[in-house]
Amino acid sequence: MTERPAGTVTFLFTDMEGSTRAWEAHPAQMQAALQRHDQIVAKSVEAHNGAIILERGEGDSVFAVFARASDAVAAACEIQCAFRKEAWPEDVPVRVRMAIHTGEAGTDYRGAHVNRAARIRGIAHGEQVLISGVTAGIVRGALPNETALIDLGQHRLRDVSEMEHVFQLAHPDLRADFPPLKSLSNFRQNLPIQLTSFVGRDRERATVCSLIDEHRLVTLTGSGGCGKTRLAIQVGADELEKFSDGVGFVDLAPLTDPSLVVDAVAAAVSAKVRPGLGVLDALVESLEGTKTLVILDNCEHVAAACAGTVSGLLRTGDSVRVLATSREPLGVPGETRWRVPSLSLPVSATEIEEIGACESIQLFVDRAAAARQGFALTPANAQAISGICRTLEGVPLAIELAAARAKALSPGEILDRLSDRFRLLTGGRGRHQTLRSAIDWSYDLLSEHERVLFRRLSVFAGGFDLAAAEAIWPDGDPLDHVEQLLDKSLVTVEQLSDESVRYRLLETLRRYGAERLAEAGEEEETRERHFSHYLAIAERAYAQRIEDESASLARLEVDHDDLRIALAWSRPRPHDVLRLASSLGWFWHLRSHYREGRRWLEEALAVDTEPSRERARALWALSMIVTWQGDTKAARSLAEQSLELWRETDDKLELALALESVGWSHFLANDYTEALRSMEECVELYRELGSKKLITRGRVAVGQMLAALGDVERTEPLARETLAEGRAQGEAKFVHYSLHYLADCVLWRDEPKKAVRLYADSLRAALDYGNDMEAAIEMQGVAMGLAGSGREAEALRLFGASCALLEELQSTLADEIAFWVNFKNQFLTPARERIGAEAADKAEQEGRAMSWKPAIAYAFELAAMEK
Repeated sequence: MTERPAGTVTFLFTDMEGSTRAWEAHPAQMQAALQRHDQIVAKSVEAHNGAIILERGEGDSVFAVFARASDAVAAACEIQCAFRKEAWPEDVPVRVRMAIHTGEAGTDYRGAHVNRAARIRGIAHGEQVLISGVTAGIVRGALPNETALIDLGQHRLRDVSEMEHVFQLAHPDLRADFPPLKSLSNFRQNLPIQLTSFVGRDRERATVCSLIDEHRLVTLTGSGGCGKTRLAIQVGADELEKFSDGVGFVDLAPLTDPSLVVDAVAAAVSAKVRPGLGVLDALVESLEGTKTLVILDNCEHVAAACAGTVSGLLRTGDSVRVLATSREPLGVPGETRWRVPSLSLPVSATEIEEIGACESIQLFVDRAAAARQGFALTPANAQAISGICRTLEGVPLAIELAAARAKALSPGEILDRLSDRFRLLTGGRGRHQTLRSAIDWSYDLLSEHERVLFRRLSVFAGGFDLAAAEAIWPDGDPLDHVEQLLDKSLVTVEQLSDESVRYRLLETLRRYGAERLAEAGEEEETRERHFSHYLAIAERAYAQRIEDESASLARLEVDHDDLRIALAWSRPRPHDVLRLASSLGWFWHLRSHYREGRRWLEEALAVDTEPSRERARALWALSMIVTWQGDTKAARSLAEQSLELWRETDDKLELALALESVGWSHFLANDYTEALRSMEECVELYRELGSKKLITRGRVAVGQMLAALGDVERTEPLARETLAEGRAQGEAKFVHYSLHYLADCVLWRDEPKKAVRLYADSLRAALDYGNDMEAAIEMQGVAMGLAGSGREAEALRLFGASCALLEELQSTLADEIAFWVNFKNQFLTPARERIGAEAADKAEQEGRAMSWKPAIAYAFELAAMEK
């Protein structure tokens, strides 16, 4: 090809699997093999009108470009067939992996589509040809003879935000059987999706991976914005194949309570917490003997808690490794500290090819191209861009902030502004001061209104919506200013759904803004506004919890981090703590946040002992939490205290709800007759209030007592009615309970096979409103139905999984309710006896070892087989 294609082109990327080891062990044979490899590739690429971009290939990799997608596919097929026929040196088997992707590109061949092609190649195996969904759509009707496409499904790629639909090229002469693709989708991990490409850092990634191989704890240190988090996430992706039990990422930035660090780690790795065992001990027990990498991100503000947690993690054995990021070392014995360096700089480079090879330049160009379409490195702007990167000392965040200005400024104008505004510091704190200067510069470019808003937005721990921004902004509608901060890359936007947009400050910028807020003397007023806003959200959700429960629960879950911040800030004001905690108690109960909710409610009740409506509702919430935890003794006392306070008011709704909580405490104590009396009284009170949802709620509670009593004749018609009402009202909770009672009736009739699907449907409904504890109970129901149907091992596996979650939630309710215990004895105990203690224990332990989401999928899979 005489001219390189541009515009819409198709890329063919290849590299040789295992070549590094081959070069080290057999350099002469490898040299000969590579020469033959290059001849075969060059001949086929040329024959199919492609061009090899020599400056973009590295070592044994090939970067080829085609004007037609069908030519790229034909070339790849021809090359692989030739490789299969070639007589390679015995000690150097040549196994080449290939990726083909189509997208827009200029003649410099940089950008998102090039990155995507490289990431697709990265998930392939030697001798495999992978084709992107875009290219597959183009070539489907123009494939070479005898070739076909095998659909490998959707896959998440490293450092690419959107999923990729991947296909494998098949041909009779090509290898067909390969292991699963090496995509993120096929590994146990919770690494955050990155919306921008990862640039450079190849050497640093290799170094950190090597350190993790050699040391139990590696801490990446450096100033905010130096790239610690992005490097840690990328290393986590690189290490997935080494850690068969998973890579767990823990974002500590939103946490202000050090005591929650160990809980956050436990949640990230799905550790199982048993009653009587501390969270840290449970974490150690869960990870012991596993091959797990735990990534702790943003440790500096909870360093002592991180140090304690890491010390515990290091007791789990040599195969568990910890990678931490922090502005300062954790100070744990055995810690290996590694300072994240700046990106490489064009110190003495003058030629555009040399300049473009520098990581800092690549980052600036990549981000500037995102800000202004068509932006590229050219001879005209190369020196100015070099000056920007040198002035910013290769600090990624500073470069990204500068590149964002390419939307309105030329590189030369950006450089001039840096020269005017910066006084870069040197010495031990030089890198930190450089970042501060970069943010100072961006901050100084803001109007006064934008500065004030930026400072005030720093009080949000997590994401926030426009209403939240309005609450801390006293001067009218902040929308225009928010949009300006978005344009200037000081605020990011998150699209949660078609109807919901939220905003967020990057953590480094949030901390900078918090310092500016304190310097301006605005912190107390802003935090007061923040508290008032989230108190209002909590109070509004509390008021709407009867008529709009699902939406209210979802809203509080989204804002949970900021509600925690508001609670912590209000601690010096006991009644405010009680106001907020009491309005959140119902949420903590229904969303299974038992441990956290109980702690806050007990603290609030201890510091504000005066009789009040807030105290009454806090007692009610605490009674419900301890009931669902199985704490019989505490539940009755708290429920009766709440009822006594509500009797002194004229609030019929709260009085009825308090009476209901007393009924639940009778239920927990297995006094079903007294519980039924309380619930029937509640229904009458609910009827007086006139709310259809309240009436259904009361009837659902009555249904539970009838089911517990084994009164099938009354339970079944009532449950069918409440099921229809719940579906008509859109209330998943009513649907969940009604299906559960119908399943209970089937067990009372000794028809376990019919119970499986009913409990599974009830499980699905419990998940719909986010109640993990109730979902675990339904999983036990599915297990009992399976056990009675002759599927003992599957039943005990599911039972083990449900028990593990209940222990983690610190709930013994399933072991306190007599009729439920009798069901377990009726169906699960004989199942254990039929397969023997050893097989039963094995199945239950397999279930306990499952993570919650796979256990749910397993339950639904088993239930589907009972149609």
